[in-house]
Amino acid sequence: MQHLNTLWQALSAASELRDMTRRRHTYYFSTFGPITFYLRAENAEVQIMRWTLAKVEVTAMLHGSFGWRIAADQDEAGVYVVARRRALVGNLSSALFTVIVPQDTLLVLKLDDGRVVMEHINGTLQIPPLTSDSAIQLLSSGQ
Repeated sequence: MQHLNTLWQALSAASELRDMTRRRHTYYFSTFGPITFYLRAENAEVQIMRWTLAKVEVTAMLHGSFGWRIAADQDEAGVYVVARRRALVGNLSSALFTVIVPQDTLLVLKLDDGRVVMEHINGTLQIPPLTSDSAIQLLSSGQ
């Protein structure tokens, strides 16, 4: 029974530590007309969705939040989010970005070791062969 209690305490401590190192940040930006959304991130999964509202919503779930530096800004041309991992401790960190943008938004994603999930997309997705400057382009079909 003592062994079971010790195991339970260790699991509880690990769970609390995990929860302490997770942080959620949500950013809201009002938009006026077509804009560009730019995201620069490392070791991150990015979920992209579109909606009819004239605003951008970015939620960053940072795992190992102590290892991240994140900045967000907006101007008349677009919304910009940059998430960088800190040296050394950042190697233990990852992130999930949920991005919801207006229908007429141009997406620019600069990812290192990233994953992208796009929902509610109509159009043709072109993915060129891998080169040192690979780019993925979404050619919209009017949406």
